[in-house]
Amino acid sequence: MYELLMNTIRTFVGSGLWRTTLVVAIPLVVLSLVAWSSPAFRGWFNRVREAGSWQGITAAIIAGVVKVMMVLVIARMIIVAMVMQAEIFEFKHGKITEANRSAVLMKWGYPHEQNELSVGFTAKRTWLTRQLLVPGEKDKNTITTDESWKDENLPVQAVDGVLPKVISVREEQRDVPVPQKGVEEAEVQVELTANERKLGGANYAGYQDAWKLQYTVVNRSEKRVTANLRFPLPAKTGNFNKVAIVVDGKNITDTTSTTEGEICWTMPMEPKQKAVVAISYEGRGLEYLRYIPRRMTQSGHYLVTATIANIPVKEIDWCIGSMPPDQELDKVKGMPYRLTWTLDNALTSYDIGIKLPEPKQPSYYVASLLKQAPMGLILLLVVLMVPRLIIGKPVALTEVTLVSAGYYLLYTFMGRLAEVMPSFTLSFVISAAVMSVLVAVLRLRDRDSRLLGWQDTIAFLALAVLYPLAVVDTDRTALWMQMFYVVLLIYACVLVISYRIGPALKGKNQGDQVN
Repeated sequence: MYELLMNTIRTFVGSGLWRTTLVVAIPLVVLSLVAWSSPAFRGWFNRVREAGSWQGITAAIIAGVVKVMMVLVIARMIIVAMVMQAEIFEFKHGKITEANRSAVLMKWGYPHEQNELSVGFTAKRTWLTRQLLVPGEKDKNTITTDESWKDENLPVQAVDGVLPKVISVREEQRDVPVPQKGVEEAEVQVELTANERKLGGANYAGYQDAWKLQYTVVNRSEKRVTANLRFPLPAKTGNFNKVAIVVDGKNITDTTSTTEGEICWTMPMEPKQKAVVAISYEGRGLEYLRYIPRRMTQSGHYLVTATIANIPVKEIDWCIGSMPPDQELDKVKGMPYRLTWTLDNALTSYDIGIKLPEPKQPSYYVASLLKQAPMGLILLLVVLMVPRLIIGKPVALTEVTLVSAGYYLLYTFMGRLAEVMPSFTLSFVISAAVMSVLVAVLRLRDRDSRLLGWQDTIAFLALAVLYPLAVVDTDRTALWMQMFYVVLLIYACVLVISYRIGPALKGKNQGDQVN
């Protein structure tokens, strides 16, 4: 509680010019309230102000300055209260923390980064080890070893002019690399379905993905080889279902092994043989998805297809270092939609990466409105005060304070309702209706100026209903606000013409007629 109080005070005081202004305004407001509480002071001040001399003008100016200072302090207090309510609401609803994110990663899965199939070739070759006896003087023979590949058929070499005698021969079969490009073609299909996850009161951009990868593997050499295939899983940890490895139509999943996040297997291949390797699995990940072709290696024919569901095409984004699809996104319609990437004999250092949009947090609209509420309060104060100054009516602090308090309670009431109601619309409608009715009852009973009564009611309705709707419509918020400013300017111009220019012209015309 103490920390909350101190944080509220620091926020209220602010810094820079605002702090300097409050240092002057607050003592002045407090002193004025203390003095005004005295009936004797009120009577003396009213007599001086009604005197009409320079003392009366000075008293009127002082009263106006104090009133402005009071409005300033009241507005600051309400704005600080709104800011604190917004922070508290955001902390309770939709606060993303690193601890929660780590838990989501463990439960739901890490981002998937799928590297392509790795193919290496080896061939059997016989390594020949011969023990040689080198005759010496006085039966001092020397035994040495000679090693070479058997197919090289190297003869025994003389040692110091003496031909050694082969006393034993040992042959060992070894696997030797056969350098060549293994993947000739690849067709990769992934189905990506956005599926948000929730933990700790916050939403996270989760998804389900289903992969079908088909590679054409070729032995280009003239010898019989063993193909060593390694398929890397897209994440070190996670849950991968329905894993299937099919080679030339035969399911070999049970004969594979998994080590260090890779599915490994071998298969013999005859010279010039081709094999079709089909790999499929389903998984779930978080935030983004990548397919990573081999860096700067001629690709042959590659076709990558992504079928995307639950992500509007206008909200989709690409990971850093990713290439755009073949399609123009403006022409992509419907849901789900399909995007393709075609790589034919290409060299690339880019990935194919799809980034999911940031999910809207629970009570996103309520939190957004609470953050934008101070701006609405400032606009409301402008509408309450400027017309009164134009038509020459005093600014009643009681009315300004009550209407401003009603505006503050509109948002806090909406926030409290949002905690117990599943619908943002219902909590918004109830709070806006209740507070608008209260303000209407208060202001429409104004007998001194029905114009100001209707003006205050309509202004409150506009800023209690239309302003929040403009904030929620993020794509067109700037347009709606510009329209509001234009309407406000037109209203101010009408008041100026009606109460200032019109009467002045009428008085001038009457004077001309008398003359």
